[in-house]
Amino acid sequence: MEIMTAPTSPSPAKNHRSPEWFLAVALTITVVLLHGFFLTRVGGLWRDEVNSLNVAQGSWSQISRDSFPILFPALLRAWSALGFGTSDFSLRAFGVLLGLGITAAFWRSAWWLRRRPPLWPLVLVSLNGWVIYYDASLRAYGLGSAMIALCGGAAWNFLERPGKKSWLLFAFTALLSVQTLYQNTALVAAVCAGACAVSLRQKKFKLVGAIILAGFVAAISLLPYAHSISGITHAATPVRTDFNRATALTNLATLLEFPLAQFFWVWAGLISVVVLHAVAGFFPTHRDERSLFAAVTLVTGFFAFLIFLRLANFFVQSWYFLPLLALTAVALENSLPRLEGKFRSLLWGVVLATALMSALFAVRVLDYRFTNLDVLAKKISAGAEKNDFAIVKTWPFGLTFGHYFNRTCAWDTVPPLADHSIHRYDLLAAQTENTNALEPLLVQAAAALRSGNAVWIVGSLGAGTNAPLTARGWNEMVFGYNWNNQLDGFVRSHSLKIECVDAGTNEDVNFIERTALFKASGWKERGADFK
Repeated sequence: MEIMTAPTSPSPAKNHRSPEWFLAVALTITVVLLHGFFLTRVGGLWRDEVNSLNVAQGSWSQISRDSFPILFPALLRAWSALGFGTSDFSLRAFGVLLGLGITAAFWRSAWWLRRRPPLWPLVLVSLNGWVIYYDASLRAYGLGSAMIALCGGAAWNFLERPGKKSWLLFAFTALLSVQTLYQNTALVAAVCAGACAVSLRQKKFKLVGAIILAGFVAAISLLPYAHSISGITHAATPVRTDFNRATALTNLATLLEFPLAQFFWVWAGLISVVVLHAVAGFFPTHRDERSLFAAVTLVTGFFAFLIFLRLANFFVQSWYFLPLLALTAVALENSLPRLEGKFRSLLWGVVLATALMSALFAVRVLDYRFTNLDVLAKKISAGAEKNDFAIVKTWPFGLTFGHYFNRTCAWDTVPPLADHSIHRYDLLAAQTENTNALEPLLVQAAAALRSGNAVWIVGSLGAGTNAPLTARGWNEMVFGYNWNNQLDGFVRSHSLKIECVDAGTNEDVNFIERTALFKASGWKERGADFK
């Protein structure tokens, strides 16, 4: 028996030629074109993408070195095994395909939900320039967002059409969701809560048990990662910071305020309509199961997601919220009242105007490269001699630099680390306990300068100091500041010539991994600090 009380939608076959379908198809084509533009403009891989690539192409024992469960590394490994893992373009194409998966998931979920094309998900999420920028990168966020969008649609499909096949579909999408992103566990729990709320109000207790079972299957599938999760938490201690709720909400607002800041209130208004509709549904004359499912899912998901981020205790980035946005869009598409007549035409006009504005602003966002370290690495590769020495001042940048540098000379990071292929927080933690962490680096630099060779510095070059490291504590940022000061002081004190090779002021490179390149040469004695 169908649990819906709202009128059944007209046959989709009669509506395939309606403006709604044409508009949705046009929006989808625009999304594809924007992903193509991103593919041609984004440039080389940045450090987190290099980390994911090296984890996927390396030993499975390295899975604990990345932030994701098995699904994304397995797919990337398979893509590489097919011969597509050797060039930036082919790897970028893989990321773009996964990024487009969100839009495909919106279409599939919309069919399950209403047998209509998606509009709100396309215009608010798929056309969001920042969403495209992050979901099409070589990371798991695009795939994870697609999976949770499918999970939300599959949950409603099970509520409307309970049965073995629909339950298996729901359970499978929940399983894939948590096997793509750990934070999806909070959102799967929210989907289960929304579905249970509807089933309880309908007094269909067997469905409640089935929903809980689907969530339980997804949860226990994470047990094999228990050691890996605890390992990440311990190894990454030097870069952990206290969770800042204001920072987290500010980064969420970055996504919600595209293409204009006023769109924050569009999101807030649409969610408020759903919640108020759900509250009104407790009166018999206004009963609406769709709004109840959406409201419980959204409210539970928002707070559960924040709790997850608080427990993880990392600095919260904007792209962490992509799956939350994707699930929210699916919930809105399912529950917002369907407008008729002139109001529907007005809706189409608003959607079209928003789409045009979003596409124009998206082009500006997608015109940014993730990094310029690939360019700097190639400059050193072309200009360095065998006995030169290269120093990458920010240790995570070593992943990107090492991926593109052809080893024409020796190189290392600040501080020196034995492995630059993946994020080795454990090696970093050991260096924070070493009061002479920079000594090997400075000895190599001194040898290069004394022999008439050059020292290449990837990073900004300040006034510096030769003072020893005095700061203590657990946060790597404090140590990084002191280490860089020591290096700057050494280079300023002992180099006869310092030239800026690349100022790193490119406006088309994302600030998150944009830096400068300097070349130091000649040797001058100053004190006896290095022999």
